Amino acid sequence: MRGYRLALLLLGLVMVAVAAWGTKEHQGRRYLELELNNRYQQTFYDLLTHVQNVEVLLGKCLVAGGRQQAVGLLSSVWQQAMMAQADLSSLPVSPQYTERTAKFLSQVADYANTLCRQAGTGSPLTEENWETLRRLYQQASSLNRELHRVEAEILARGPNFWELGRRLKARQARTAEAPASPFRALNRETQNYPTLVYDGPFSDHLEKQKPEGLTGPPVDRGRAEARARELVEPKPTRVRVTGEVKGRIPAYRVEADTAAGKVVALLTRQGGHLLLLLAERHPGKPRLKVEEARGRAEGYLRDKLGLKNMRLSYSVQKGALAIFNFIPEEGGVALYPDMVKVTVALDDGRVVGVDSYSYLMFHRPRSLPQPRLTAAEARGLLNPRLKVENQRLALIPTDGGKEKLCYEFKARLGEDIYLIYLDAERGEEEKILKLVPTTGGELAL
Repeated sequence: MRGYRLALLLLGLVMVAVAAWGTKEHQGRRYLELELNNRYQQTFYDLLTHVQNVEVLLGKCLVAGGRQQAVGLLSSVWQQAMMAQADLSSLPVSPQYTERTAKFLSQVADYANTLCRQAGTGSPLTEENWETLRRLYQQASSLNRELHRVEAEILARGPNFWELGRRLKARQARTAEAPASPFRALNRETQNYPTLVYDGPFSDHLEKQKPEGLTGPPVDRGRAEARARELVEPKPTRVRVTGEVKGRIPAYRVEADTAAGKVVALLTRQGGHLLLLLAERHPGKPRLKVEEARGRAEGYLRDKLGLKNMRLSYSVQKGALAIFNFIPEEGGVALYPDMVKVTVALDDGRVVGVDSYSYLMFHRPRSLPQPRLTAAEARGLLNPRLKVENQRLALIPTDGGKEKLCYEFKARLGEDIYLIYLDAERGEEEKILKLVPTTGGELAL
């Protein structure tokens, strides 16, 4: 009897301990939920503030008369629109409800930045610029009103962003739709925004650009698999097409099994060109020097992809990987738009990554213009405090998907090194990059 009572006592103590532990865990989880929900709620109200600021600043741009005032306002529009986009992407809402709004905010930011630089060179805003700003102002006003409607609906339901995020992560589409439904109005509203065409990276017309580097006839799945066998290292034991990728460069998705692990490759449907290659493995301790890895990368481009006139532009080491950016040359001109990236594992020297997207999008026979300025004339336009180390002609991409022939100067100011690009026709500074040394190489910022 005494033993029975002792057992009951111990059982009771255990149950109390379990209950206390469960209560503590529940309180801890509840605290985390509240903390995360508060963060999401703050992000949403930051979004409201930044979009409202965009609307107000665009309105001020319409009435500003001085160039200096316009530059300041446009710079603020760019900053506020970028912050609004960051807020929107941080909310636990499906992209299908926010992608159009995010694109609009990107366009506003980029267009403001484009006009800011234009005004900074002394060029006045044209009537067409003013009309585009007016349209953007109207769209920002509409977006601002719609966001406040979303705010009202969320508050009526209770701003439980934590539940939104939990359901979204669980990919429970049916249950996620109800809480996310207030954001559907944003998607419907932005469908009414007219196409925005201008010289900037988020311009709508760039989405219709066709790849110019594709050659050869269409290939079937069998040819794509055969091509993958030629390109994957080490030699695969099994290759199979697992799907197709749409977009500006349609391609087959090919998976290859090798002794070192799985490799995924995208082979273009036209011509069977290698668009992307990625080995799903973690290299071991580095045994090769970066220069040795560079030779492996150059050999891969030459022997596997048939790219012979490629020049190293930039390299960096990240742990046991060496990443190389190669560009072709034509008549002594470096063609930066046609870049190919190759990643080599430093443990065995095998190519574990290739990105040929830019090359396949932009490479083509070009009729390059003759520079109006000589190298000496362009050099004379540089800041006299700079010490030039070398120079060459380079074709660089502009923000609007166009190209411009420039003189590239590598120059030093004190201990700092810069790359400066001067328009070979007018001598204007198109771009300035700073080379920042790191443990694995140099970063161009």
